[in-house]
Amino acid sequence: MVIGKRYFSFLIAGAIIIAGVVTGGILGKRNPDAKSEKPSRKAVALNIVTVSNGAVEFPVEMSGSIDALRKIEMYAEVSGVFRDGVRPFREGGFFRRGEPLLVIEDSVFRNSVLAERSSFLNLVTLVLPDIIIDFPEESAKWKRYAESFRIESSLRPLPEPATDRERNYLAARNIYNKFYAIRSMEATLGKYRITAPFDGTVTLSEVNPGALIRTGQKIGEFAASGNFELRVSAAIRDAGFLKVNTPVMLVSDDFSGSVSGTIKRINANISPATQTVSVYIEVADPRLRDGMYLTALKTVAVPDAFAISRTLLHNDHQLFVLENSRFVLKSVRVIAYNNDKAVITGLPDGTKLPAEKLPGMYDGMDARALLKP
Repeated sequence: MVIGKRYFSFLIAGAIIIAGVVTGGILGKRNPDAKSEKPSRKAVALNIVTVSNGAVEFPVEMSGSIDALRKIEMYAEVSGVFRDGVRPFREGGFFRRGEPLLVIEDSVFRNSVLAERSSFLNLVTLVLPDIIIDFPEESAKWKRYAESFRIESSLRPLPEPATDRERNYLAARNIYNKFYAIRSMEATLGKYRITAPFDGTVTLSEVNPGALIRTGQKIGEFAASGNFELRVSAAIRDAGFLKVNTPVMLVSDDFSGSVSGTIKRINANISPATQTVSVYIEVADPRLRDGMYLTALKTVAVPDAFAISRTLLHNDHQLFVLENSRFVLKSVRVIAYNNDKAVITGLPDGTKLPAEKLPGMYDGMDARALLKP
């Protein structure tokens, strides 16, 4: 009985082993080993761009504020009480050329000038008899000068001496010294009345009527109307394409449409702080105001160049080209950037390059691995 039970146990164990082998074979057919699977290769589209060099246009955009082309700061050269001219000297006031902008009370100094002119007339009158005796042939011109002398008017030029002897004779009697001293006083007297040097508008007034003006005090600012200068900063790369006396288009959010301007000057120096070049644009338009912010737009053309996507650039001056079915890294010269485009030179016509930078690209990479779907 004992032997029978052991035999029966062996039979059960054998059956289990056989069932496991059979089941494993079936499962093996249904679930093949992962190592026996071959990985599938995902196809990648390889779009090619062919270089065709030519003239490439791109816009250069520069911004800045405008200043009046002719603008002066006025400082008092004499002292006195301030008075308005033909109209109040206030910001926004318009004056024509030659009209008095402002007047400083000059009565005291004017009387001093009149006294000096009277003294000079007395001197000429005293010396005239001696001139008649010593220089009879020159006496007529001095008589006419004395007769036409007016104390209320500015001194007229003295008669020209005919000889050195006559000149020295007049100098010894203090004629020239007195004459030029009064001329100097007359020039100072003119500083009490400031006239407009051109048609323009008062842009700053720092005095009020009745105020005492001191020598050296700032009175205000006066600017010509209509003519302005726009100072903008251009990138060093773009400045090389800008030329003097060429037109530019100016736009602003403060008015509709555009205004035409002309590049008048380009600074030769580069700002060390911003690494830009100052460009000065002259513009005239009644819609403009001093201090207004404008944007200058200029379309320039680069000859023998090609435009690519900026994403193709590697290290800002290299890109991959296709040579003999391999990607090769080439150096190029970037002329300008225009939004998402870069204008380059240095690649011959017919050069092929990918339309976009693919992940994992490297110098010498085999391009045949990139299969089109």
